[in-house]
Amino acid sequence: MAEIHLSDIIQNLNQKVDAVYRHSALLERYSAIPRDYGEEIILTETEAHILGYVCEMGEATITDLAKYSFRSKGSMSKMLKKLAEKGLVHRVQREGNRKWIYISPTEFGIRANAIHQAYDRTATNIMMEELMKSCSLEDIESFYKVTQARIEYLMKSHGELTD
Repeated sequence: MAEIHLSDIIQNLNQKVDAVYRHSALLERYSAIPRDYGEEIILTETEAHILGYVCEMGEATITDLAKYSFRSKGSMSKMLKKLAEKGLVHRVQREGNRKWIYISPTEFGIRANAIHQAYDRTATNIMMEELMKSCSLEDIESFYKVTQARIEYLMKSHGELTD
C-alpha cells in the first residue's frame, strides 16, 4: 500500500474544500426538510435531533439546547415553540426561579423520539450499504473519526458557534 504524504492531500485542495462545503450545504438542506415519521409526527431532522437531546437529558434549558445545536437562543426558542405546539415538549418554570425555563419531553415526544431513532437506524443502514459499494469499513470509520475531530476543531477554534 502506498504511503500518503501531506503534499498528496494538499494537491487539488480547492476541490477538497469545495467537497466539504457542498457536503455541509447538503446536510443543512436535508436537515431542514420536514418528514412524516408516521403517527402524525412531522419533523425536520433538526427538530427531531433537538427532541432527541431533550429526551436524553430529561430536561434542558434553551441555553443548553442552543449550545448543543450551535444555534442562537432566539432560533432555539422558535423551534421549541413549534415542538410544544406539536405536543412533543412542554416548558416548565420552577417556583423560586422564574428566570429559567426548562424543556421536558411529553409522553408523545418520547414516542416520537423512539420512532425517529428507528428511522435514523434504518436510513443509516441503507446509506452504509450504498457507501460500502465504493468505500471500505475502515474508510467509513475514518470518516466518522475525522468528522468528530472536525467538530472539536471548529468548536475550539471558533468558540461558541451560533447563527
